[in-house]
Amino acid sequence: MNMPSDAQLMQIAIDDLNNSSSSLEDRQRALQELLILVEPLDNANDLNKLGGLAIVIQELNHPDPDIRRLSAWVLGKACQNNPVVQKQILELGALTKLIKMVKSTSIEEAIKALYAVSALIRNNLSSQELFYAEAGDTMLQEILSNSSSDIRLHRKAVFLVADLVECQLENLARAESPFFRNRFFLKSVVDLTASTDLDLQEKALVAIKNLLQLKTTEALIFKDFCDLNGSLVRMRQQLLDLMASEDHRDYAVDLENLRREVELIFHEKLGKVMKVPTRRDISAPMQFL
Repeated sequence: MNMPSDAQLMQIAIDDLNNSSSSLEDRQRALQELLILVEPLDNANDLNKLGGLAIVIQELNHPDPDIRRLSAWVLGKACQNNPVVQKQILELGALTKLIKMVKSTSIEEAIKALYAVSALIRNNLSSQELFYAEAGDTMLQEILSNSSSDIRLHRKAVFLVADLVECQLENLARAESPFFRNRFFLKSVVDLTASTDLDLQEKALVAIKNLLQLKTTEALIFKDFCDLNGSLVRMRQQLLDLMASEDHRDYAVDLENLRREVELIFHEKLGKVMKVPTRRDISAPMQFL
């Protein structure tokens, strides 16, 4: 007996989603199958040919939050690092809906929606323009400045910030978004370095490192309004404490190296030259030349 091809399995799942009499469980199962099937690039490219993209996007309006969550997840998986599918989803108008879903009261739905937004606009200048036009930057700032936001949203949001800025740095002829130099936004990113979550701290440092390299961000805003220097000093002490623990030492050392790199870029932006300590003198205070 011949096993059905991936395309046939995708068509079955799409047909189930397109069947108004399908139960909630059948819809969940169909989306879960698509989640696996769209991982290979060729399958993701076939999704639209089979009529699946429009149907999955339609499911973003389903009354059940888990169906919406799974639908956003499928879209994110399908378009991740895939310009062809990114363009197709963009043309079908899903970005606006996904941005709204990030504000959902269902945390799991919001997380998958933000994942999908990130996948859709990554390294895609046209989708980034629409993202800003749809106030996606405001959405990011609201997440980052809300200390009660789920930490997973914080991680994804600041990772997306770092990604957007990196894309800007790779396209220097493109005008920098005013969002990147908004002092309240910058402070919300810097404040994340106070988190006790090392993964979030690392993502915040990468975002700050990228932001410091933009032409339009002001060093004095980082210094006076964001207190970046104080934040970096406090983080250094936290990391030194973690280095005393064998369980966290290696990661803390790597994070300290990144922190020192950010500190150097920051002080260079301020017009100073700083000596970056070696691991041997890591316990010594930073010295200005």
